[in-house]
Amino acid sequence: MRAVYPCKDGYVTYIIYGGPAGMRTNKRLTEWMDSKGMAPDYLKNKDWNKFDIATVTQEEIDQIEDANMKFFKTVTKDEFFKFVIEQDMLGYPVNTAKEIIEDEQLQSRGMWQEVEHEELGTKITYPAFFTLFSSIACGFWRRAPLIGEHNEEVYAEIGLSRKELLSLKKANII
Repeated sequence: MRAVYPCKDGYVTYIIYGGPAGMRTNKRLTEWMDSKGMAPDYLKNKDWNKFDIATVTQEEIDQIEDANMKFFKTVTKDEFFKFVIEQDMLGYPVNTAKEIIEDEQLQSRGMWQEVEHEELGTKITYPAFFTLFSSIACGFWRRAPLIGEHNEEVYAEIGLSRKELLSLKKANII
C-alpha cells in the first residue's frame, strides 16, 4: 500500500486506514476532494464507517490511491498539512533536510548544534539531542569519530595486538 504521494511542491504522507481513525480521515479527505470537484463517485458513495482495511481488495486500494494521487498533485504540502490539522486527520508533509533544519519549532526547541570539525576546517550542524528529558541531558559533546580513529581501542577489545593491527593496516584490510 502506498504511503507517500507526490504533491504540488514535494511529497505528503497519507495512508488509507480502517477503523475509527481511517473512517474520519478517509471521509474528510473525500469531502475535501469533492469540494474541489475531484472525488470520484465510488469514493463519495463509499461507507467509510464500514471500510475494513483487512478485507479490502487490491483493486479497491488501487482505485482509492489513484484518486488520492490525482488530488494530492493539486495541493501544496502546506495546504495539505493545514487541512489535516484543521480536520483532525492523519497525514503529514514529507520535509526535505533543508526544511527540517529551517523548521521554526525545531529551532525554538534548540534542536540544532554546530560542531567543530577541525579536520575539515568548518563546523557542521547536527541534531543536539534525540529526545528531551526533564532531569538529564541527552545530547552529544563531540563530533563523530573519523574512519579508523579509534581502531586501536576497538580492536584491542577483541584481543588484537598492536603488531597484528599494523599488519592488517599494511595489508589494507583496515
